[in-house]
Amino acid sequence: MNMKNILYLLIVALLLSFTACQKIDNWEEPTARLYGNVIDKYTGANLLMDQNDWQIRIIDRTWEQSKGAVAQFQSLAVMKDGVYNNTKLFSGTYDMIPYDGPFWPVDTVKGVILDKETQQDFTVTPYLQLSNFKATLNGTNLTLSCNVKAPVVAGLPNLYEVKGFLSLTTFCGNSNYINIAEYNNLRKNINKTWAAEVGVADNKDYTLGPFLVKSGYTYYVRIGANVNALSRRYNYSEILKVVVP
Repeated sequence: MNMKNILYLLIVALLLSFTACQKIDNWEEPTARLYGNVIDKYTGANLLMDQNDWQIRIIDRTWEQSKGAVAQFQSLAVMKDGVYNNTKLFSGTYDMIPYDGPFWPVDTVKGVILDKETQQDFTVTPYLQLSNFKATLNGTNLTLSCNVKAPVVAGLPNLYEVKGFLSLTTFCGNSNYINIAEYNNLRKNINKTWAAEVGVADNKDYTLGPFLVKSGYTYYVRIGANVNALSRRYNYSEILKVVVP
């Protein structure tokens, strides 16, 4: 057999191998939309948070039942306004749970039917509430203050820290802030039980600063406080805009 024939046979074998490996993908593109709100039990409004700080876990039970396999969870990002929205899911039956957020554990919502458009809201009980947030500017010295409250003291994990967050964008929190030692060192490191830190009261005022800021800059600021649970996610104050002359 000459070289030309050998080359021809190799090409034919390669093409046949490639064709045999081709499979037709008969799965339709996922088009179902799942969306909703994460609501603060105490305020009735959406939970104040940072962008993509924690997730909602979902498990497709339809796949598990039809294929006889244990389905893995997917995570849906929650935006800073407490809204989640995903438009690329398969229709089916899902279990859902907000997970690893700054709130008391919640029960899994089972049997959510997802078909085209489904809204599923969640109401959570935050570990902490931050109110009366103030940002006081004196020249280029910025002081932050707020009231931290524990609506449920019994069984509350240790109060871990109270921290100020400064950002140059409207996204402000533990995922988006000016991460420098000069600012980070102004946090209140606590890691004590509520009784050891606060006493018999259910709230305490905290003041952080002064933070040295720059003239001519605009800052977006807030305070976060967390407890020593799971990933130590923060409960947050509102965000205030501070313009430094």
